[in-house]
Amino acid sequence: MTTKEKIALILNSALDSGNEADFISGEELAGRCNVSRAAVHKAVCALREQGFSVEAVTNKGYRLKGFPDRLDGSLIENLIAQKNPDTVRVFSFEEIDSTNLEAKRRTADKELHRVVFASERQTAGRGRMGRAFVSPANSGVYFSLVYRPVGGVKNPAFLTAAAAVAVSRAVKQLYDRECKIKWVNDVFLEGKKICGILTEGVANFETGTIDSAIVGIGINVRNSGFEGKLAEIAGSIEEIIAEEAEKKKDSPKNLPKVSRNQLVAAVVAELLEIYDSYFCGDRKAVKNVMDEYRNRSLLTGMDVFVNPVAGLEGQVYRAKVLDVTDEAELLVQTEDGTTKKLFSGEVSLKSENFAGQT
Repeated sequence: MTTKEKIALILNSALDSGNEADFISGEELAGRCNVSRAAVHKAVCALREQGFSVEAVTNKGYRLKGFPDRLDGSLIENLIAQKNPDTVRVFSFEEIDSTNLEAKRRTADKELHRVVFASERQTAGRGRMGRAFVSPANSGVYFSLVYRPVGGVKNPAFLTAAAAVAVSRAVKQLYDRECKIKWVNDVFLEGKKICGILTEGVANFETGTIDSAIVGIGINVRNSGFEGKLAEIAGSIEEIIAEEAEKKKDSPKNLPKVSRNQLVAAVVAELLEIYDSYFCGDRKAVKNVMDEYRNRSLLTGMDVFVNPVAGLEGQVYRAKVLDVTDEAELLVQTEDGTTKKLFSGEVSLKSENFAGQT
């Protein structure tokens, strides 16, 4: 790790402590990085050139006031390492067609594991069933984790559910806000969708197994620019929090300051912790994840419309959502009293949401 990266992490840790009044002296930074004061000054200048806002006050030292909004793979790796020491490789892009597609292109490398592809913008972002996922610049963050467990992927639905929990935990950690989850892959904040998840597998045709999972996550952070029906359904984290603050007449200074690098790192660290536990056979950890998923469920107890064949013109029927199983299946009761477990398909609170789907 370079001196610049070490200083960024130290200053970031001080900011995370919640006491922004605390500066860190140049002498302390030099000692902790085992470099000279001149090297500290040079590193701080380099951080400023990258877009970090670092305040310097004589006889006090330095403190971090703002982050660059550009994605930085090395910084994300170092932030993840603070919580999950196992090696993670992060590739960052300013623009790409789709992070899931890039992951698929790279999986020709059969050993690809614990690798993240993250971008500030996607030109061909995809949701479930090949639908478009709006991915504008200066708005959200879009990333895919490639995870290759020993023995292959057994339960893709759990991997998606775990990703929704990881996003919810990261939002709580960084923004102090609680999210809800709409089965199986959407995360909501204050009634608006802020995140979509698309899990895909890399098949091994020789063994008939799924060798790797590609878990794609798109999070709306700010400046969503959504219009029409999309604006009624979706929103961004910062816009939702700002609207909430305006209603409460809170000062903008009290709003959380979170970079996209921090958000990606927090989600990936949480997700890797869950996956590592799951594939090591830690059933208690898995149950805790699904208990949290159930507690965050947006649909439990509600009447919904079910399309059993997602993306196709299936026979839509009404049902009441009873629960979510430990295997991430949706447990519903139809109007004739029949109980069903859904491991695929789509559900909606409105029947017209399925109109015209092909």
